[in-house]
Amino acid sequence: MICSKCKDVVTDAVVCGVCHGTLHFNCAGVAETSYRRMGAEKKAAWRCIAYRSTPAQPATSTLAEMPAITELISEIKAFRAEFTAVKADISSASIGIQNLNTKWNEMESRFSNLEDRLVIMETKMATVSKLELDLKTANETINKLQIENNSRDQYARMNNLEISGVPVNKGENLINILHSICAKVGITMQDSDLDSIHRVRRFPSGGAAGGAERPDARPPSIIVRFTRRRAKDQLLAGVRARRGLSSADLGLPGPAAQLYVSDHLTPANKLLLKRARELKSELNFTYLWVRDCKVYMRKSDNAKVVVINNECDLKKLK
Repeated sequence: MICSKCKDVVTDAVVCGVCHGTLHFNCAGVAETSYRRMGAEKKAAWRCIAYRSTPAQPATSTLAEMPAITELISEIKAFRAEFTAVKADISSASIGIQNLNTKWNEMESRFSNLEDRLVIMETKMATVSKLELDLKTANETINKLQIENNSRDQYARMNNLEISGVPVNKGENLINILHSICAKVGITMQDSDLDSIHRVRRFPSGGAAGGAERPDARPPSIIVRFTRRRAKDQLLAGVRARRGLSSADLGLPGPAAQLYVSDHLTPANKLLLKRARELKSELNFTYLWVRDCKVYMRKSDNAKVVVINNECDLKKLK
């Protein structure tokens, strides 16, 4: 609707009962509150200035306030425009905050998962540490038991001699071969000194402790078990004093072969002796020998004698 006086848009207006024109309350010269208190008949009888006998004049105070009111309306419109823009910015910021909240919740969830995984990993690490400690303890126990078992096994062989290099002949008599060796080194052996004598398969010294199944190509060794350790020591001392014995010295058929008589070492001690020989060459040790089933080393004539009981003793020499 258009105001009949100021020609501006009017939404809530005074209506003339004669011309039915619409006017702003100010343009009509009537207070809004007064107009709204009018009954239906009074509103229908109300006339605009053009149809009144005495034109109504707006109050002087109201006319004086018009510029201020107009300015206020302009400010309100400007404020409304600014408010609309701010509202849009706030709406955009609200969406951004919601997105941030969503991202934050996702990060919290991921962080919570990481914490859970960290707790699980710490638990597993504690378990691994305990298992490592248990494994270390178990290995120490196993090594201790192996050393003890090897010591018992070696002690059980203290009365034994091992004769290597004797060719195998069909129908051979091992007791006669033993007597021939005793005769060559000047030792008298009584029948009561002999407990048992037999051949055993040879295995490479490198696989003695590792369980290799490939037999050595050399003749099987002869194991002699004496009833008295003294008889065994006498024969071993005689062989060492002779410094060299061959199959030809015993009258055995076939090409001459070098014979070796030594303590009957356990597989573990044979491997230890092999590694001691390798280390002797590597470190330029002068002496290496076996006595009473123990391995001994000495770097020079004036150096201290070292007893090699296990791998740790070899490592100490390096």
